[in-house]
Amino acid sequence: MKKLDEFLKKIHNPKSQIPEYVSIIIKPGKKVVNIKIKKETENILKIIAHEENQTGWFLHSVHIPLKNLGLTYDSKDKEILEYLSDPIKIGNKPTREYVENILRKYLDILPEKKKHFFKTERYKKKKEFKTGAQLKGF
Repeated sequence: MKKLDEFLKKIHNPKSQIPEYVSIIIKPGKKVVNIKIKKETENILKIIAHEENQTGWFLHSVHIPLKNLGLTYDSKDKEILEYLSDPIKIGNKPTREYVENILRKYLDILPEKKKHFFKTERYKKKKEFKTGAQLKGF
């Protein structure tokens, strides 16, 4: 999707006026037709996307400024991953709590092929489990 690609280029361009970000893809989505960008605490950006032929919105990705992690643009992905996997190293308290929350919901953060891009181990769906005998049709 054009809007999403433009946004990602903007936050991953070292020459732009915007600070560099680390992107954590939660759920990539198949055919994203619309996105909403929400600003969280400490300039953390949350992308909520809408898929073609699907109802509702889902969390597509989270973008954390590198300076919140205490790192610079030159930082290697391996170094960034250490901070994301072990949030205790993050000095900025709101950012640390945000990363801990991501780890709680999505288990682990894994490296992606592009520079400063990561993905979560799994996209956790909330399921309702029914216990006991169930009548057909219920």
